[in-house]
Amino acid sequence: MIKRLFPLLLLQLVAILIFSAGFFPQKSVLTGDAEFRYHPEEHLVVNPKFEKLVVVVIDALRSDYLFHGPMSHFNFAHELLNKGHAWGYTAYSNPPTVTLPRLKGITTGSTPNFLDAILNVAGDDSSSTLKDQDSWLRQFHINQKTIKFFGDDTWLKLFPEEFFSEIDGTNSFFVSDFEEVDLNVTRHLPAQLASQQSWDVMILHYLGLDHIGHKGGAYSKFMPPKHREMDSVIKQIYDSVEDNTLVCVMGDHGMNDMGNHGGSSAGETSAGMMLMSKMLGNYEKPVSQQLEKLPIETKNEDYKYLTKINQIDIVPTIAALFNFPIPKNSIGVIIPDALRLFSPQEAHLKLMDNYYQLASISGDEPMEALTDNVMVEKMTSIQSELAKTATNYNYTLLGIGFLLLLVTSLAVSIVCYRSTNLCFALLPLFMVSSLLSLSTFGSSFVEEEHQLWWWISIALLGASYVKALQDINSHLTVLICLRFIRGWNNSGQKYVYEHTMLELLKEHFHWQWALNAITIFATQIHGRRGSTFSNVAGILISGICIFYKAAWSIVNGEQIPFWLQITCLKIAKVFPSTGDSLGDLKGMLVPMARLFFWCATGLAVFDVLLHRFSRNDKRFLDRIHATATTILIFQSSSANIPLFLVFQILSSQLESLWHRYHGSNVFLLMTVGLALQHLTFFQFGSTNSIATVNLTNAYNGVSENYNIYVVGLLMCVGNFAPSIYWSLSCLKMIYSKQHDSKWGTFNKSRLPSLLFYCVFGCFLFGSCVVQRYHLFIWSVFSPKLCYYVSWNLFMNTLIAWLIEGVLVLLL
Repeated sequence: MIKRLFPLLLLQLVAILIFSAGFFPQKSVLTGDAEFRYHPEEHLVVNPKFEKLVVVVIDALRSDYLFHGPMSHFNFAHELLNKGHAWGYTAYSNPPTVTLPRLKGITTGSTPNFLDAILNVAGDDSSSTLKDQDSWLRQFHINQKTIKFFGDDTWLKLFPEEFFSEIDGTNSFFVSDFEEVDLNVTRHLPAQLASQQSWDVMILHYLGLDHIGHKGGAYSKFMPPKHREMDSVIKQIYDSVEDNTLVCVMGDHGMNDMGNHGGSSAGETSAGMMLMSKMLGNYEKPVSQQLEKLPIETKNEDYKYLTKINQIDIVPTIAALFNFPIPKNSIGVIIPDALRLFSPQEAHLKLMDNYYQLASISGDEPMEALTDNVMVEKMTSIQSELAKTATNYNYTLLGIGFLLLLVTSLAVSIVCYRSTNLCFALLPLFMVSSLLSLSTFGSSFVEEEHQLWWWISIALLGASYVKALQDINSHLTVLICLRFIRGWNNSGQKYVYEHTMLELLKEHFHWQWALNAITIFATQIHGRRGSTFSNVAGILISGICIFYKAAWSIVNGEQIPFWLQITCLKIAKVFPSTGDSLGDLKGMLVPMARLFFWCATGLAVFDVLLHRFSRNDKRFLDRIHATATTILIFQSSSANIPLFLVFQILSSQLESLWHRYHGSNVFLLMTVGLALQHLTFFQFGSTNSIATVNLTNAYNGVSENYNIYVVGLLMCVGNFAPSIYWSLSCLKMIYSKQHDSKWGTFNKSRLPSLLFYCVFGCFLFGSCVVQRYHLFIWSVFSPKLCYYVSWNLFMNTLIAWLIEGVLVLLL
């Protein structure tokens, strides 16, 4: 059978990749340098309003961080806003709200391509370059202006080095650090501010605030000090530059309360922005700013503070203020407040040029004799329509990918039918596949997919109970475990529950860490009942695991029991000392994590050798599963660790029920496993939004000089940890009893997931094509397609076929 199944798996992957290539093509853009479109000769006599520009990008600067009293600690910025020397805005950033597409937006004025969200993490990608695309950086460069850059090296991925006279890039993905990444930028300020004649444009991109969000959430205790640090940077710049310098402080995007971003929630799309110059004090403040005293004490649930603009509006605004043409692909509209710096005739000239430029992109015929106010409304309308314009889909690739997956689905269905003598054995799988497939056509169903998996799990449990009414205890235990899983975390994108088990344990951290310790040690004790060395080694990696997680929590400001703190500090003395307790703990994290990985790998190798040289060894998969579970715990957040104890209880009950009442039906077990993989994935806090991709544990054991592929693998393991657990658990259950053909059993066990992903994929592809112009195509359906690709490449191919295939080979 494997000769039929493996080619079908490859066909499925090819179909998915072909469809994705057609759905996420590189965006076509206008090339060449822009020119003034409306009366170009008149622009030549307009004097630039500023001579120098400083752009300070504070990554993930959500609007309330800059303007809302209880959240904001930008005290100097508030003084400038109140005096009128700074103008504040809430800048809407189009999703996907990750750095690379947002930098494209704020430099070219164009709407993002969803593919950029994926390329954002590809450290060696060069396809996203803006070398040949017009931008305000390019306009400064071709006008012989000197540009200096310090900070996030995503800029260096986008723009050629010849644009800059001096650079110092910092890798943006080492989120474990939120101090050095910013100090590395700030250390250049004294020299640069002392020699302002050596540059015309200075770009500073700070990463620390974003990293704090990823590590500890939007309300992390490290946020206020970081605000004050950034505020001091703003003060240092403002106090040093001359009146003819414009300083633009902005966030490239915001963040949600978990500290993540990439989606379309209000917190993620609302970035703070502030234009500063001593010259602005000579003009009237923006109307909304005249009515407010900063900081604003009233919280706005939509994060709309002061004047709301589109983030890309900064592009034509910079072009107008420095008197160069608006970049060709810009769909931004000049911020009306900036027109106060011009005479009425100059303001009209700049507005008309902006209008002509937008009309050239939209294909409209520009109208003459418009008043300035009407013109702004007209441009805003054009901008809104252009922003909705979807990518130029490659329908040929979409068609090929869809048809290939459809043919593959039919072939897999035939193989499934022929592999079982009982049609009703496929009924649960058919019901699950049908329900999830139909849900792909509703945006709310995609956003709240975890609800479907919850009810599917309950339905499967109910069906089992109907078949074995006499065994109420086992079924009740399973129900209780499922309810614990369901209530552990917030999931989904529409509703948030205040009371979850995770929040309860955070308040009672002594109980949390007691459960963490029990879970970690119980995992190894339960899975290992072999040699003394095996047991001792299992306890050793359990100890390393719990002390690493505790040390990590201390470094990141989480509460842990006092006895555990003392133990961690004693362990830290084994490693090179810095003379500071917190510094010692921080310094030991990387070597301790590496020690854990080496010990876990060594233990797995020992288990393999023990199995190969032992006769009648029936506990090989139990030991491998214990080691793998400890690794998964290591890659999970400390608050989620107790769930693995629930998993162990649930797994043992399911195995018992499966053998006693369901005839060891492989199709049924794998269908249940499929449901639990997805249910636990969501209840770990994940959703179908890019914003909930968790980077927290992607850097365990990784130093600053890291490999993006290693980080990518650790990120996948961390985010799919519960799903990997259930995939390996089902494999262990299947081989808990002797089978006539291990490969026949393995092949049969791969069919349910292969059929599900094929059928589900056909409907998802159809949904994406039908709704390609839907309002939520980039915020809901496209991220779901990305997750679908990830599930197939990582879970279904790497874990279920390759890793588990190797384990079966070793049996």
